[in-house]
Amino acid sequence: MNYLFGSLTHFAALVFFAVVVSLTFAFLSKRGAVERAKYALWAFLAFLLVAIGIGWMMYPFSQ
Repeated sequence: MNYLFGSLTHFAALVFFAVVVSLTFAFLSKRGAVERAKYALWAFLAFLLVAIGIGWMMYPFSQ
């Protein structure tokens, strides 16, 4: 997979995953373009917030 995306950092991979999944969820669950855009943005921010929160909570265990 390295030949396709190059060398992604963990954060870049997280952002890529969040964008793809939130756009997919928005496309499958909402009808109008405005509703899709709002839902995609909400889902994207939720993915980032939850992932960063979980990573922050796991940090003390890596020491």
